[in-house]
This record gives sequence, C-alpha cells and structure tokens, in this order.
Amino acid sequence: MNLKVKNSKIDRRALLLGAGFALCGGASYVAKPRQTSSRISEVAFQALLPAKVGGWTARVSSDLILPSADALSDKLYENLKTYTYEGPGLPTIMFLIAYSSVQQNDVQVHRPEVCYPMAGYPILKNEPVEARIGNRGIPARYLTADRGALRELILYWTRVGHSYPLNWTQQRIEMARAGLAGALPDGALVRFSLISDSDTGALEMLSQFASQMNNALSQKASNVFYGAKADLNPRLG
Repeated sequence: MNLKVKNSKIDRRALLLGAGFALCGGASYVAKPRQTSSRISEVAFQALLPAKVGGWTARVSSDLILPSADALSDKLYENLKTYTYEGPGLPTIMFLIAYSSVQQNDVQVHRPEVCYPMAGYPILKNEPVEARIGNRGIPARYLTADRGALRELILYWTRVGHSYPLNWTQQRIEMARAGLAGALPDGALVRFSLISDSDTGALEMLSQFASQMNNALSQKASNVFYGAKADLNPRLG
C-alpha cells in the first residue's frame, strides 16, 4: 500500500513537470518571431521602380556609393538598385534603394554615415529633417559628403517595419521591439542625392524629387518604400 501511494505521488509529480515543460515549449514556439514580409524576386523588385519621375528619366548607374564589399555585405540586402535620373534643365538625381524582407542581428540596412567615410568621402554635415512625402512627413536625415571640390547632398531615410529610425541605436531598438512582439520586420534604405558646389536649395530639390517619385509608385512599391500600413498618398489607397 505504501509503495502504491509513493508511486502515485511520483506519477502526479511527473505529470505536473511534463505539463510545465509542454507549456514552456508551447510558449517558446508562440514567442518565436515570425517573418512578416515575403522576399521579392529581382525581376519583380526592378519592376517596382519608375522609369520616369516628372521630367526625369532613369538610367542604370553603378557610380553611387555602396556598402563596402566584404563577407557581410552579401547578407545586408536581398534587393539593391541604383539609378541616375536625368532631365533637360534639371539637376541629376542619384537614387538608391536597398531592401530586405528580414531585419535581424547582422542582417540590417547600413546607413550612409558608415558607407561614405569607408569609401573615402567624409561626412561634413549630418542632421535630422522631415521629408515631406505625399500627405505626411517622413523622419529622415540630410547629409553633406565631401567629394573634393564638390559636395554630395544626400536625403535618406531608413525603415524598419513601420518605423523610421534616425540613427543606429533607434534602428536596433526598433528591431528588438518587433522581436518582443513576435515579428521579424522588413527594412529599407531609400536614398536621394545630387552633386553640387553648394547646398543652397538642394534639400528642397531632393524633397521635390522624392515627392514626385512617390506619385509614380504602385501600392506594392509604396509598401517597400514606406511600409504596408503607410498612408502617404490618398491616390494609392
């Protein structure tokens, strides 16, 4: 009789422990971050970008500053496109967009503050701005890079999920916040720039170009630029 009671206690204890382990395992599975966006093929991604923006026409360009070539750079972006937009009587606009369906750990967008100095072009000015796109403002940064006798004026934003982090720390915080919510967000770097001997009017011109590009985007392209929940242009709704 005593042996039976003892075995009964052991069985109950084993059952409780087993149930606890099962609950922990289930919680871990539920808490495991899930990818929220699908990969985009190279062909489909290229089709998202407009060949014409206002009076500008795109041509493929390899002259833009890119992340340095190393073992990590192959993991940074699933899609990266660079174009130069030109038009009669208009300033030449250099455009870069980099996209990855997952932002996690070492797979995340690199910021121009890192890429330009590594390419030999020091950053002379770096300030947060609000880029007026469609019917709202996008938290962005405006940089001046030293290109010798000339300057490259750069307007860019980074997107992680539905947020626009203005620096590396914010970028990491947004990734951590999404992970705690059970999500692996996508991310994009959108960059516009022009080369000039003066920055007078450059920010306004870059913002104007970005707004006109916004007007030429499909809904799918808009999701890549701004996130799936963005409402930047009522026409695209």
